[in-house]
Amino acid sequence: MPNSDLERVVGALRRLTRKSSVLQGGALIDRLIRETKLDAASIRSHFKEMRRQGWIEASSWSATGNPVGRVQVSLPALPTPLWCEQWNSALLACKELSEADRETLFECGAILADMDETEFSKILNGLVRLREDQSKWFGTPQFLVGAQYICGSSKILSKLGSRAIRAFGIDLAKFPDHPLYVVTAGPSNPQAVVLVENPAAFELATKTAAVEHCAFIATFGFGLSKVSEDYGNQLASMVEHGLSGSITLMREGSSAPPARELLKHENITFWGDLDIAGIQIYERIAKHIPSLQLSALYRPMIDAATAGNHRHPYAMAVGKSGQSMFSATREDSKKMLNHCREWAVDQELVTASQIEIMAGKLLLQSA
Repeated sequence: MPNSDLERVVGALRRLTRKSSVLQGGALIDRLIRETKLDAASIRSHFKEMRRQGWIEASSWSATGNPVGRVQVSLPALPTPLWCEQWNSALLACKELSEADRETLFECGAILADMDETEFSKILNGLVRLREDQSKWFGTPQFLVGAQYICGSSKILSKLGSRAIRAFGIDLAKFPDHPLYVVTAGPSNPQAVVLVENPAAFELATKTAAVEHCAFIATFGFGLSKVSEDYGNQLASMVEHGLSGSITLMREGSSAPPARELLKHENITFWGDLDIAGIQIYERIAKHIPSLQLSALYRPMIDAATAGNHRHPYAMAVGKSGQSMFSATREDSKKMLNHCREWAVDQELVTASQIEIMAGKLLLQSA
């Protein structure tokens, strides 16, 4: 049999023995068939070679070569990857590094395994310079900083491993992952302001007559997934920091005041998904905007959750499997959680005509 088949069996055994070097022989052949896609005869043949090498021992062996009882696996150690020696040499050659620095940065070499070793010294020198210069770059997106210091690449810094880079002394928290955008739409003197969790709902609102008397605010940015709470959590984080470092964009055709000014409006409401994460986002923002209240746009969503025709469970397919109940501090939040403990409704359910009628109004909830 070709050596590649033996390597497949050895590789499968390495995976099966990650937690324990002892396996049960009864089902081992069948497990290896599934792992390697080889037939039983081939696996038994490779077992003979592995027994000869002392890599595998069983309590006993059947006449056909199947292991019986407990199987002890003692595979030879994997060869040291080439990158380990090359990266370690580069670490030793960099005189600006202390021994503690070298130990901290060693793990970073794994992501550089397919690069030519001549690049390693450039990367290390860039990290050293960035550690010294970082304070003058605080607030600058990490991609821009990385390109200035690490081989002209915007991505290497983020790939090296945040734990090691922070331990090395570079405060990654001071470099945002991407530009933070907040987008506004509405008239120059709005009667009300609506904070919107999701960009799709924001965009629908801007196409209705509600934009003639209401201002709408939402957020988006590079690096966000399409999971709705990503947008809502970014909006909450931006409000918590007073929109510091954020970039305000105005929707075409609008004349709304700047976002910072809109957040001070006396009639400001929040409209997001009717789910646990959405209510958590509302509570976060409300801590920093005391006048914030829930929008009447939640009313058709509450009706949908109650009627049961347009609601969904907290399941993986709808992107809500990780949401768990929390202890709300606001009375209006507690009432909302009663509507979405088991079922959720996305804000995209609300129609354009409903937005025109309810935008800018407050949600009235019974006791």
